[in-house]
Amino acid sequence: MRTRNKSPRFAKLAWLLGFLGFKGFTYFTDGDPFSLFWFSYFSFFAYYFIAKMTAEMPDERYFENSRKAKLKTANIPLVTLFVVGFCSGFSFVTKEMIILTCALGWAVTIISYAFLFWYYDQH
Repeated sequence: MRTRNKSPRFAKLAWLLGFLGFKGFTYFTDGDPFSLFWFSYFSFFAYYFIAKMTAEMPDERYFENSRKAKLKTANIPLVTLFVVGFCSGFSFVTKEMIILTCALGWAVTIISYAFLFWYYDQH
């Protein structure tokens, strides 16, 4: 019995899970800081760019583009962690700001990697 590979179909529709990130705005109605973690679901929008490249077979150019995109986006989590670590000692920084910075830093890192990977593939 042969099984079908469903990852390309999932990758084409997985970006729709990014709309769950808008659920993070429920923080403003209920005040629960854990609802800010919903903003990290915005990272699923990266599948929009990834789905465009799933039909290709990986070759040397594919791996080189992936490497270049990883090098460019590696600075985002470093800066995010530095900002969180440096600013967490200040009295005006709340736990909500730290959670929001971490969630959006995660989403921006994943989306920028996928976008740069797609951009390098096109140009």
